Amino acid sequence: MIFYSDKLSAEIIKARTSKGFSQTYMAQQLEISQKAYSYIESGHCRLDIIKLLKIADLTKTHPMHIIGKISEGPPSWDIIESKEIFLTKEVEKLEAFIVFLKSENAYLRKAMDKILKIEPDN
Repeated sequence: MIFYSDKLSAEIIKARTSKGFSQTYMAQQLEISQKAYSYIESGHCRLDIIKLLKIADLTKTHPMHIIGKISEGPPSWDIIESKEIFLTKEVEKLEAFIVFLKSENAYLRKAMDKILKIEPDN
C-alpha cells in the first residue's frame, strides 16, 4: 500500500471548507493554535491519528474516506486478518485436541490402575 501524504492536506481542506468552517474554528475545536492547524493543512507537520479522527468527526467525514483518498493498493492488514482467522482456527483445533488428550489420559490411568489393581483414592 502506498500513501500520498500530500493528498492528506487537500482532503482535510476539502472536508473543512465543505462545512464552511474556518481554520480558526477548527483550531479552537482541536484545542490548538490557528498556526498549528495551518501547519496541518499545509502538510508542514505530521498529523496524529487522534487529530485526524477529531477532524473527521467535526467535518462529519468518515476517516476511512480520507484515508482511502490518500492511499493506493491493497492494505497489508488484509493479510494480517486472514492470518488471524487461520491462527484462530488452529488454536480451536489444538484446544479440542487437548480436551481429547485429557480424556484419553484419564481413560489410560483407569486402565493402568485396573491392571495394577490400585484402589482409587476416596
